[in-house]
Amino acid sequence: MGKILVADYAQGQVHSFALDHAFKTLKVHSVPDLQGPRFVSPVPNGGFVVSEECGDVKVFTSSHKLLCSLSSKYGHQFGNPAGVCVDRDGSILVADEQRRTVHLFPEDGAPLCLVSMGLRRPAGMACSPFGHLFVADTGENCVKVFKYCVRPPYNPTNPGGHPNQTPRRGGRMAPLQPS
Repeated sequence: MGKILVADYAQGQVHSFALDHAFKTLKVHSVPDLQGPRFVSPVPNGGFVVSEECGDVKVFTSSHKLLCSLSSKYGHQFGNPAGVCVDRDGSILVADEQRRTVHLFPEDGAPLCLVSMGLRRPAGMACSPFGHLFVADTGENCVKVFKYCVRPPYNPTNPGGHPNQTPRRGGRMAPLQPS
């Protein structure tokens, strides 16, 4: 996206550095007044999502304006939100360090608990475009891999897919186990 996002815990800010093709800084924009920003991830519309220690997860637009708070939008109470990432569908995934869980927050619909056991201290996270979730578990010094989409998206080079199929998450919504 031509941006580098930095969560500045000490200053309570997220900095967005716009870069050119040679990685020269074009513009820097900061979002102040955050309560211990820890992890930040871009969202598809050019904005970003940031977790705040012992607080909330906030979503900002590409113009750096607050779009929503996940606590307010979904009525969800976090223990200590840590890692955040956004999947190919635009859903936000959040690791809760205190509760040892990972929740998925879809754009529409209720949040889903994807991982409710097997994590000691989840921190950073990343999603693959193929439905895999990578969670850094600092309590066990490892990265755990989970699969949360049952079917891959349609791909003309993948004969198993179908153009009208949409990915389904987690099947029966049972807690996921590392794959």
